[in-house]
Amino acid sequence: MEKLIKDYQVQLAEPGCKPGSGRFGALATTPNDISPVFPYLNAVWPNARYDHDNKVLIWEERGQVYAFRPREIRLANVENFEQASQVVADIVERINDIWQGRGDIVPRYAERKMPSVLDIYKLLPKTNCRQCGYATCMAFAADLRKCAVRPEQCPPLMQAENAGNREKIMGLVAGE
Repeated sequence: MEKLIKDYQVQLAEPGCKPGSGRFGALATTPNDISPVFPYLNAVWPNARYDHDNKVLIWEERGQVYAFRPREIRLANVENFEQASQVVADIVERINDIWQGRGDIVPRYAERKMPSVLDIYKLLPKTNCRQCGYATCMAFAADLRKCAVRPEQCPPLMQAENAGNREKIMGLVAGE
């Protein structure tokens, strides 16, 4: 069978809200639309968050967060270009394997909607303390929604008095 992703380009990308922070993600762009594989990924990866209408799939494995869109794959928290290239190569191989085996997979179109930035922000401590590396809690909430950061990166959220909201946020970003 033919591969879905035959060609792609990888580049390092800084978070738009915090240029110069020394934190990087990777962006892999493809010349072709890869969204036809999303329902199969959604079926195979139980913790994927899938939005069929907007053609977005978010997935996390072993601390690595991926965001898939029709012509791109983004991943958060990479150290350098070499690591980004290797992680992208590995995920492209896995996607192609799933695509080639799609005849044995029942696609799952059921959507796991992403929460709004405001829904997440309302649950944050709203201190704008910058301990997470962001200038505002709203900016942190925006990247939480995209899975570019993890709730644990907000020290005030990890305090005992915020345990209830922390659990709610973790449920929202996990797609529960």
